[in-house]
Amino acid sequence: MAACATYYRTSIRRVRRNFRDDVNREMAKARLETDTESLEWMNGFLLKFWPIYAPVLCDTIIASVDQVLSTATPAFLDSLRMRFFTLGSKPPRMDHVKTYPRAEDDTVLMDWKFSFTPNDTSDLTARQLKIKVNPKVILEVRIGKGMISKGLDVIVEDFAFSGLMRVKVKLQIPFPHIEKVEMCFLGRPEIDYVCKPLGGETFGFDINFIPGLESFIQEQIHGNLQPMMYEPNVFPIEIAKMLAGNPVDQAIGVLAVTIHGAQGLKNPDKFGGTPDPYAVVSLNGRVALGKTKTIQENANPRWNETIYVIITSFNDSLTLQLYDWNEYRKDKELGTATFALEQVEEITEHENLQMEVVANGKPRGVVQADVRFFPVLEGLKLEDGTEEPPPESNTGIARFTVEQAKDLDGTKSLIGALNPYAVLLLNGKEIHTTRKLKRTNNPIWDNGSKEILVTDRKAARLGLVIKDDRDIATDPILGTYQIKLDDMMQLMEKGQEWYHLAGAKTGRAKMMLQWKPVAMKGVTGGSGGYVTPIGVMRIHFQSARDLRNLETMGKSDAYARVLLSGIEKGKTVTFQNNLNPDWDEVIYVPVHSPREKLLLEVLDQENIGRDRSLGLVEITAADYIKMADNGEYEVHDAKRPMSEPLRMHGKGTPKGKLNFTVAFYPSLNLADPEEEAEEEKDASLDSGRRSLDNGDPSFPRDKSREAGKLETTLARQLSKNEKEQEETTEEVKAPPKVRLSPEELVKHESGLLVFKLIEGNLAHSDVRVEVVMDDMVFPSFSSSKVKSKQTQFGEIGDAFVRELEFSKITLRLSEKTDRKGDSDKSDATIAKLTGSTMDTLLRCLVCRYPPHLPV
Repeated sequence: MAACATYYRTSIRRVRRNFRDDVNREMAKARLETDTESLEWMNGFLLKFWPIYAPVLCDTIIASVDQVLSTATPAFLDSLRMRFFTLGSKPPRMDHVKTYPRAEDDTVLMDWKFSFTPNDTSDLTARQLKIKVNPKVILEVRIGKGMISKGLDVIVEDFAFSGLMRVKVKLQIPFPHIEKVEMCFLGRPEIDYVCKPLGGETFGFDINFIPGLESFIQEQIHGNLQPMMYEPNVFPIEIAKMLAGNPVDQAIGVLAVTIHGAQGLKNPDKFGGTPDPYAVVSLNGRVALGKTKTIQENANPRWNETIYVIITSFNDSLTLQLYDWNEYRKDKELGTATFALEQVEEITEHENLQMEVVANGKPRGVVQADVRFFPVLEGLKLEDGTEEPPPESNTGIARFTVEQAKDLDGTKSLIGALNPYAVLLLNGKEIHTTRKLKRTNNPIWDNGSKEILVTDRKAARLGLVIKDDRDIATDPILGTYQIKLDDMMQLMEKGQEWYHLAGAKTGRAKMMLQWKPVAMKGVTGGSGGYVTPIGVMRIHFQSARDLRNLETMGKSDAYARVLLSGIEKGKTVTFQNNLNPDWDEVIYVPVHSPREKLLLEVLDQENIGRDRSLGLVEITAADYIKMADNGEYEVHDAKRPMSEPLRMHGKGTPKGKLNFTVAFYPSLNLADPEEEAEEEKDASLDSGRRSLDNGDPSFPRDKSREAGKLETTLARQLSKNEKEQEETTEEVKAPPKVRLSPEELVKHESGLLVFKLIEGNLAHSDVRVEVVMDDMVFPSFSSSKVKSKQTQFGEIGDAFVRELEFSKITLRLSEKTDRKGDSDKSDATIAKLTGSTMDTLLRCLVCRYPPHLPV
């Protein structure tokens, strides 16, 4: 009986407790749907926190608004600035909040009633009334120019604001767990103020006393706010995107647009005659990003020009606008051709595009173009969430930013206040100019960023010139700064942001640099895209076992290849109808940094369509590349047999194994003749400047020559002031340069042969120039497709030479890429020339002119 009584009392107590909790919860839900909650606890907190935070908030608002006013000052005014701003001593008040519990599971919906009524003193104590400060804004409008100017105060005070706002919070599972916040006013908020545009504090007159003006201003305010945040319109704040760290305006890659020509262009003006066409490249028809040369009186022009475009989204469209040039009137648009960039997301190369030119819905001709996309190289994300550094590349996109400057030399202005703007330069050429601010010696620029394509990172120099805007006279330079791109990257890694300006008494600028490598094969001119290798990785493909079979009938036709930064560097022959191939082939791959990664991929060769992957293995170069204490790289020649499972795209369940060995052989740090010539040129230029500065009689002073050649251009000014700069970078440990004569060079049995294709006069078009070494089946280098018989290449490649004494080099023209891996090349090769590698090397080293090779 005692046990039963205890069981009964315990059970009934639990039932009553659960029933009471359920009733209270349901009643609370019912109150949430109909009643509002008081927020006196928050008002009590604001009452104590407001005197601490309000002065800081007001100072921040003054600094931000001053920059906006400086850029928005009309031409007839000298300046606009916020001279004084305070929100008063009484904090805003949260009257109540209403919550909607029946909203969707991932949504929080609330209505907030708030008011800011600093002139309502009914709830203030006697002490608070004694120290009360009313809100006030004083805007100084300066009329005139320079010293002949007068400042007038526009005063807005005693303003009040109240309204009911709906806040909708959208939740998500990933961090930061809030996707976005949407806000809108439920009904028109009440706004009151006192505005005195003339007379100042003493004789100021409130314009709201003018009949009809108050209602007119109120309607103007509501008319501007209604499309933004009056129900049903909402003001969104994308919290997740703001905290993602990947702004939407940052580059995702480079688009190479090769415009070959056009056919059948028609002039919309029947009496306009034959057009003088040129093409303009843009995104969505906005700002022109490049244009071709003008072809005189030709309806079928041939341009054969390549324009590089940095893109930030695949949702844009590439626009080719064709114009008819005219010397006297405005150029007339012939039509527009468009290409959706979403097509390059999957297939990066589109050749021989026939894009229709349309004007007013009617066809006006056809333009022929190639479009190739080169994505930004990114580091792989590891399992712990960290991201590895991206692969090395000498080409890429640099985002150069000047955010602000401080303590500029105001003595260069008669009134002590400057009108500064900044000019960004790359290799001495202007690439961007910021907005011109007014009357500030501590400017903050909101448009100080520029993304630029850098084709030669090791030689790139970034420059900054800050000037004072003068309406009529020449804008004086307030300070300069120039630095190598690689040096600035080192300083950025150490946390350097502020740089002291050269050529000025005072002043420093906050600059930032972001680098995104891009592997651009076959399109960059000059030596920009080529990075000198530190050595070669020796990949010995031995065999593969138990490969995937993707064929419905028969077995896969397997071959293996090596990719570096997404570019194929070599491949084996194809074993037909075989899931256990024995290749026993060695491929040498030049590497440029221990941070690089190589992909060993096995594919199924297809006669129709793209080859299908059977799995891949990833190799990290750092596992085999080690640096000695003297800065030289060590040989890694263990050749340990490895048997790694093959995974599709490096993920998922493995199927099959790849057997291989890896070794690393460093290259000698040979002195580059081109780099030495550039250093000697810079040294001679510096010595020339020193002789000018010191009054050396061996260099006669010609003021006009000195002013015209050394000081009038921004590039010369940057170079001159660079010696005054204080920031320095640490010397990178590097092995000593080795200088070899041609006779000493050929004594080395093996090495890398670096070559440059300059120009060609060919008998065929639509071909590729390939370089094949010795008895290799596949080429060590393949140029971009040549569209015309006379072409300028400007491409640099390299090939590994195993035994220089017996090596043969073959130059051949190929109509298509060999895919089957057989030895019969008659169907693909149009012409070829084979010669001794040593003789070719000596001819290039000894002769002062590039050799001409008949093919």
